[in-house]
Amino acid sequence: MEKSTPASPLRKYSGWLSSHAFITLTGGRGRPIAIALLLSLTISFRVFGADLWNPLSHFVFDTCQRLFPRQVLSFPVVVVDIDDASLAELGRWPWPRTTIAKLIEATYRLGAKAIGLDIIMPEPDSLSPDIVLKDRPDVAPLVREELAKLPSNDEILAQTLRRTPSVVARAGLTQGERFTETERRQTPAVIAGESPIGHVISYSGHLATISLLEQAAFGCGYLNDTRDRDGVIRSMPLLIAVNGHLAPALSLELLRAAIGAKWYSVHGSTDGVRQIQLGESFIPTDSDGRIRLHFSPAYRDRRVSALALLNGELSAGSFDNQVAIIGVSGVGTIDVVSTPVAPKMDGLEVQAQIVENILANSRLIRPPNAIWLELGAFIFTGIVLITVLPWLRPGYGIVVFLSAAVFLCSASIIFFIKGKTLYDPSLAVLGNVPVFVTLLTLGFSASNRERRELKAALEIERLERARISGELQAAREIQMGILPEPGSIAGLPLHVDFYAVVEPAYEVGGDLYDAFMIDERHFFFSVGDVAGKGIPASLFMALSKTLCKSTALRCYIPLKDLMGEFNREISRENQAMMFVSMIAGIMDVVSGELQLCSAGHEAPILMRRNELLKYLPVEGGPPLCVLEGYEYFATQLTIQPDDMLVLISDGITEAQDSNQNLYGRERIVNYLRTLTQIDWNAESICRGVCGDVKQFTGVASQSDDIAIMAVRFCAPTRQWS
Repeated sequence: MEKSTPASPLRKYSGWLSSHAFITLTGGRGRPIAIALLLSLTISFRVFGADLWNPLSHFVFDTCQRLFPRQVLSFPVVVVDIDDASLAELGRWPWPRTTIAKLIEATYRLGAKAIGLDIIMPEPDSLSPDIVLKDRPDVAPLVREELAKLPSNDEILAQTLRRTPSVVARAGLTQGERFTETERRQTPAVIAGESPIGHVISYSGHLATISLLEQAAFGCGYLNDTRDRDGVIRSMPLLIAVNGHLAPALSLELLRAAIGAKWYSVHGSTDGVRQIQLGESFIPTDSDGRIRLHFSPAYRDRRVSALALLNGELSAGSFDNQVAIIGVSGVGTIDVVSTPVAPKMDGLEVQAQIVENILANSRLIRPPNAIWLELGAFIFTGIVLITVLPWLRPGYGIVVFLSAAVFLCSASIIFFIKGKTLYDPSLAVLGNVPVFVTLLTLGFSASNRERRELKAALEIERLERARISGELQAAREIQMGILPEPGSIAGLPLHVDFYAVVEPAYEVGGDLYDAFMIDERHFFFSVGDVAGKGIPASLFMALSKTLCKSTALRCYIPLKDLMGEFNREISRENQAMMFVSMIAGIMDVVSGELQLCSAGHEAPILMRRNELLKYLPVEGGPPLCVLEGYEYFATQLTIQPDDMLVLISDGITEAQDSNQNLYGRERIVNYLRTLTQIDWNAESICRGVCGDVKQFTGVASQSDDIAIMAVRFCAPTRQWS
């Protein structure tokens, strides 16, 4: 009858997951798509992404500043703050410039090395006597004459500026007053190298303090800031260009005034500004003359109220070795900006932090090649993900990606803390998220497809193994069935106690035993061990047993001749060159005479009451099928009533525990010595030895087939005598 072939389980998983297009796209578990995506993102970043990525870079760098603000151990700058309390006590802004002069005098007396005015005064003081008189025609001529003799408020402030190292403020304008050198002076600048005029921020004009005050002051500095598109101040210029001439910022002029330098030097190159020199000190800058500020919190200890200063509340020397910045922070007058560490910070605070960054050399550095290093990190991380992720499970892939992200972020933080250097890890991390998601998704899909295919293949293998297992189980039952049942040997007298056990290492094995009556008084028994295990050994075992029994039953001949016949019969057409060790015996069940012959097998053990157990030296020869035509020898002896003969295969003595220790011949002898009168029977001995071997091996798997036989000769009854 023709058998129908079952449908392959693989057909259940056909569809888009196993389609040619899907397999092509996900070949290498998504690598082609991931590579194309990585290249596309790289090209897009170089063409469009640098400016678009800046907001994210700013967020990263601002976060670093918030987490690790600049540490201030001392305050080299003091802010003289015209705050709300000062305005409430001394009047609304603007104050008479005589009051500002008093403030400058008081600041200088307390030890300030230089004083900067964060105040632009583009017009004469409207509170000066001469100006007030213009609007008061009702003033008596005598009074008008006396008042006209008084100096103006601006002149009084100018006199104070001449006596102190003070700097007044300007502001560059894109649309404003144009001037010549004779109209407005600029601080002399010495150019070392190439002129950087084309690289710094340029203004066409400026808003300046009146000429009288500027000429009296030590210097004039600009207050211009450079805010990013989001309105946050992250860097400030130390050098700008006004109407085609280099001009210093207020912070730079303030430091020049502190050391009394007549000029400053600008070291330039074709790439722009390299550094600015004040006296013997060098101030590194970016190529456009700016410095990136490392902000600290707005400490209250940095500020002094103008009211407290004018009221004489500060002790002498309070401003020793400090530079002072005078400005207004009162409500309605404050210049508020946003910084990385605070959404609101007044301009006075920013100017103070510029000077502190210069003096502490704590400015932040954004290397010119940083963008290329970040792009390289992005590409390298993408290559690592493309190389590694397809080999990993999704969970491990996530761990690898997160580990790479943590490493890149940690490296960025270390560069920030140790070297004040700004490297943005967001491109390498977030830029590779699409690559990671692609690899994870397509890799998971490919894994799912492979898992389904593997499941189908395992289903086929399981069915095949079940079929083979069933056949092997049937083979085991057949093999065990050809061995004689110990209690069902035809013609065996009752005074001969016989039992045997065989346990293959696998479903079938190569150990064998046989027992039968050759005639009415001769009992044949044997234990054999075919070289090898498993199916080949079991087939050769069945052949050997059948041939031996058929040969022995033809007629009774001496055992040594019978073993020679066994050797000849089994050796015929033995192309596999297999062999079998065997020990055989023929017992006269009446007289107890015993013939034993060993064909390369384990020696039998003789158990006799009141005597020591011993291995019997048995003559014989090599295993069967080794030497064709070999003449075997046999040992003759007579056993006494109640003697027990134990025959074993090498699976007993060579059994191993988990530490590869052997059971050994001595251990079986020691076990047999422990037997009591109750256990003095063939079945108890066979089962007891097997149990002791299993207890010895423990969890270790059985490595060889086991065979054990016990034959006990008792005194024959009168019938047999």
